Amino acid sequence: MKTVLVTGATGFVGKFVCERLLADGWSVRAAVRDPARQPPPGVQSIPVGDIGPDTEWSKALDGADAVIHLAALAHQVGAKGEELRRAFDRVNADGTRALARACAASSGVRRLVFVSSIGAVATLSETVITESAAPSPDSDYGRGKLAAEQAVRDELRNSRCGFVIIRPPLIYGPGNPGNMARLLSLLKTGAPLPLAGVRNRRSFLYVENLSDALVRCIESPGVAGKTYVIRDGETCSTPELLRLLGEVSGRPARLFSVPMAVMNGLAGVGDMLSAIAGRSVGLDTYSLERLTGSLEVDDSALRRDLPWTPPFSMREGLRRTFGQP
Repeated sequence: MKTVLVTGATGFVGKFVCERLLADGWSVRAAVRDPARQPPPGVQSIPVGDIGPDTEWSKALDGADAVIHLAALAHQVGAKGEELRRAFDRVNADGTRALARACAASSGVRRLVFVSSIGAVATLSETVITESAAPSPDSDYGRGKLAAEQAVRDELRNSRCGFVIIRPPLIYGPGNPGNMARLLSLLKTGAPLPLAGVRNRRSFLYVENLSDALVRCIESPGVAGKTYVIRDGETCSTPELLRLLGEVSGRPARLFSVPMAVMNGLAGVGDMLSAIAGRSVGLDTYSLERLTGSLEVDDSALRRDLPWTPPFSMREGLRRTFGQP
């Protein structure tokens, strides 16, 4: 039985990845920061402490054949500015470099699958993003993830350990519906929403689709040394997403059109109110851009090279996320 080490195994994505690995017959071990947080049943727990440039990986990697690296800092409560940038660099960039270096030095690890983020390329884009898109991250998180990708390439370029880098868009699923839940909350108010005229294109990723692809990446020779974007089978606009959410939740979307110039003006007022209040008031330029902007990816390269097809449609993923039969 082959062994895979999963970092971030107690997190939202990690739990699904571990369950899928166990179902496929892998021996699974989890590198955990806090011993009190236990991974799913059947997974061996190995404490490694905080992830950073000085993390000791030798015990966790001893006897491992592969690594799926999910652990990352996404939020840092109370931190901002330079403090936040340093935190992202320490955990996401320097921590990933230390793990990749340890994999290169290991006698047994032959594959590192690193989960990066589409944020390493962009958070909004009017053009469809493929692997050839020039990265232009606009956040400290995205810049840290991009640095982590380069660290993996640098450390494993001439190593016996191959690597695969995956850049997912927004991930949703049971236990962490994220922005999907916020949109569903809007639907449940029953209030008409002025979004019918939005013509953006967004890509999303159901967590079990991601887990399926990651596990397949461990042993596939066709993806070694490459970087990929990934998505569900469908891409949709915000109105289409709201209608899907309405369908699976039994709360039909009530949409109407408002000119974008009017919405931008309201967002500008929201910016001023947010500045006065010292916190977001819910309708501001940032929030509007996330509702109306585009971020579409083309993952045909991954589907060809792996090869891979998402096992769940977006409609099925949303049904499983929100508990619908």
